[in-house]
Amino acid sequence: GPSRDWLNPAAGYIHSSRARHKVRQWFNSVGLAETVAVGRATVERELQREGRTGASLDALAERLGFAKAEDLFAAVGREDVGHRQLQEALRDEPSPAEAPQRDAAIDEMLGERLARKSRAGEASEGILVVGVDRLMTQLARCCKPVPPDPITGFVTRGRGVSVHRSNCRSLAYLLERQPERALTATWGQARGERVHAADIVVRASDRPGLLKDISEVLARERINVTGVSTLSRQQLATLAFTLEVRDLPQLRQTLDQVAGIPGVLSAERR
Repeated sequence: GPSRDWLNPAAGYIHSSRARHKVRQWFNSVGLAETVAVGRATVERELQREGRTGASLDALAERLGFAKAEDLFAAVGREDVGHRQLQEALRDEPSPAEAPQRDAAIDEMLGERLARKSRAGEASEGILVVGVDRLMTQLARCCKPVPPDPITGFVTRGRGVSVHRSNCRSLAYLLERQPERALTATWGQARGERVHAADIVVRASDRPGLLKDISEVLARERINVTGVSTLSRQQLATLAFTLEVRDLPQLRQTLDQVAGIPGVLSAERR
């Protein structure tokens, strides 16, 4: 396999952006497999602790806003989903006797939506979901939409409408299986000064002071950081941040500023 030294421009191993992209893809796939394995072990421990070893992993993933169990494992491995969120999702899961009743209620609501004239209900997140009236909404953790991202609602089982970015891969997977659960959604007028969570990944040649330089940019842009993880291997640093931003233009401006830091190879939204 390739070495991370190849990504160091000063080493002169590779020259084209396409070659660098291929090398990054290789390491990303290796890192993802390790992250999924860690997340799977964590989820299985929580299932044993809660006495729910027979619970459906795909259903648990859907309750937390993910298309499939592997996406949930990756999020847990990255610590995007914590132990408390897993425990709450497991404790809120309906029993086998309750599940058909809950699914029937959702199906009835969907049928009524198609039978009546469409109307909009505004949620506390400042989201207008067309076709339902004041149904609980939540921003999906898998893609973390930020206004004015194009968004689409998906009616989950027992947790209201999960709002995804329209190009979210998890949403595409869900709609392949149940396209009738899709709802048109748009950003409405939020009440007060609202911030939204966004994940970014920064890859750079490792050096002293790198994290300090990135932190200074975030502070200058008045960005609050709620989560950070770093990994350094063979002189290549990968830093993942969870930020609180007002909107997409602020996020893009921040990424541009971070990308201009000496030694940074890429700064991208996850």
